[in-house]
This record gives sequence, structure tokens and C-alpha cells, in this order.
Amino acid sequence: FDDLLVKILLISALISFALAFFEDGDEADTAFVEPFVIFLILIINAWVGVWQELNAEKALAALKKLQPEEANTIRNGELKQIPAAELVPGDIVQITAGEKIP
Repeated sequence: FDDLLVKILLISALISFALAFFEDGDEADTAFVEPFVIFLILIINAWVGVWQELNAEKALAALKKLQPEEANTIRNGELKQIPAAELVPGDIVQITAGEKIP
């Protein structure tokens, strides 16, 4: 609920809910519909946000699995197998057919 539009909707729902208490006559029954609809929209918005965040985390985890963990590197004239995270500019990476590029 850190979005400005969500805060504006929340404040408007609270104001609408407060004004619904002061309604008289036949409209008193339907006065609470608007704030409840706004609250329902905010709840759905929060649910969609959580769902998108979970999907993004799953996609990021899947992308991390695709990243190679080790690389065959020529460093200081000799071939070494090192973690891909330790590659630095100037390393010569040896790859063969079918290998993932670090």
C-alpha cells in the first residue's frame, strides 16, 4: 500500500464511509455500497500485487538456474575451472558446443 493512488483511494473510501453514516432516508441503505466497492477494489489490487510478485520471484529463480555456475577460463596462461561469479575482465573463457555462456 505504498502507492500514491492506493493511498488516495483508501482516503476516499474512508471519507465515503464516514459520509454514509450521515445519510438520511431511502439512500441510507445504498450509501455504503460505494465505500465497500472501493475497499473491494483495494483488496483485489493487493492480491494481484502479491500474485505478480510471486510470479516474478519464480521467474527470477528459473533464470538463475539457467545461469552457468562454473566456467573454463584461461587465466595466467593456464586453463582453470572457476565459479562464473569470479570472472573478471581479461579472462579468456573456453566454451564448447552445448555449454552455457557465463
